[in-house]
Amino acid sequence: MEEKYNQFNYRSAKVEDVDGIFKLVNAMAESGQMLRRSKYKIVTMLANFIVATSRSGELAGCGALIPLWTDSAEIAALAVVPRFQSNRVGRHLVRELLQQARSLGFPEVITLTYAVDFFSELGFSVQSKDRFPRKLWRECLECPRLEDCDEVAMSIQLDE
Repeated sequence: MEEKYNQFNYRSAKVEDVDGIFKLVNAMAESGQMLRRSKYKIVTMLANFIVATSRSGELAGCGALIPLWTDSAEIAALAVVPRFQSNRVGRHLVRELLQQARSLGFPEVITLTYAVDFFSELGFSVQSKDRFPRKLWRECLECPRLEDCDEVAMSIQLDE
């Protein structure tokens, strides 16, 4: 899989991308835009990541599609290098991840996010976190913000 939009390439992540994904995700976490991820977590999720790269090969953004169960998948670790955020890289990453979810047959995609307006513009709607118990079982129990979670749950239903 490699697609080109706005002079960026979108492809499946490779081992060589791990350090860049780790630095990008955690830089955004430092600024309060997302939660931290360990390098171990990124490596274990590597097959789920796609990356956007500039013409020069520089990492511009990343995101992962994580299956939760047969009824849903999650967009996680969506991050874009600040200077590329005006180039619609995040939108294209989400569209790629939604296309993957469709091709795998998932009827719904969820995300927990601080970027409510961004995801709303892409067709996601705010939901109660209680609708997503498998997300809680999979990852939230390990999160230091479990008791005081301020992320917003959102979802989108995919066309058949």
